[in-house]
Amino acid sequence: MLATRALTWRIGEVAIVDGVDLDLAPGEFLGVIGPNGAGKTSLFNLVSGLRRPTAGQVLLNGTDISALPPYRRARLGLGRTFQASSVFGSLSVRENVRLAVQAHRGGSMRLWRRAAADREVVAAADAALDRVGLAHRAEALAGTLAHGEKRKLEIALLLAGEPTVMLLDEPMAGVSAEDVPELVGVIRSLTGDSGRAVLMVEHHMDVILGLADRIAVMHHGALLACDVPETVMANPVVQEAYLGESL
Repeated sequence: MLATRALTWRIGEVAIVDGVDLDLAPGEFLGVIGPNGAGKTSLFNLVSGLRRPTAGQVLLNGTDISALPPYRRARLGLGRTFQASSVFGSLSVRENVRLAVQAHRGGSMRLWRRAAADREVVAAADAALDRVGLAHRAEALAGTLAHGEKRKLEIALLLAGEPTVMLLDEPMAGVSAEDVPELVGVIRSLTGDSGRAVLMVEHHMDVILGLADRIAVMHHGALLACDVPETVMANPVVQEAYLGESL
């Protein structure tokens, strides 16, 4: 569903992302790990279109999207969250998701009149909230949500766009320990039998090991390894480059 081919981004002579080849299959959960500065978020920026690669390609369902802006990639089924939470704090939780549904479907963006009467849009928004466990918070202002709840809301916003591939950039960052298991459960449900694929950057190794079908390890901008978790964890080069720093 998603592939990168020799994907590279250089600033001067420095390779921030260096010739990365990755493949993401339908329904697959691929975790991306690496030390700070390894190029993980830069890789996401290239895949999502926030940065243009110096060389290489990004392919979505076989189509080269390397030159497309982020909104075109989103229309083709690529969704992304960011490390910092970004929601409309002065709007209700439901209104946040309703706007995302309207943006995806191309309907009216007015909050109070025709859009409010569009039952299909509201139903889609409520379904996304129910999927992430926020149905009971639909009328609350988004700005009043706890950080873990905002992470769930961001995932609901992604689901509103009906993506086939989701990029999650450190979703556990700043989430309290007691909220992590529930958020992990929400993220685990994103693939299932839907065929949706997930690419996730995360520093919490226990989370990655519990979710990922495969793990890609980045180091100094390059792909050091990509395999099933057991093989990656046993790789002495990976242990020396990354895991040894945190064990």
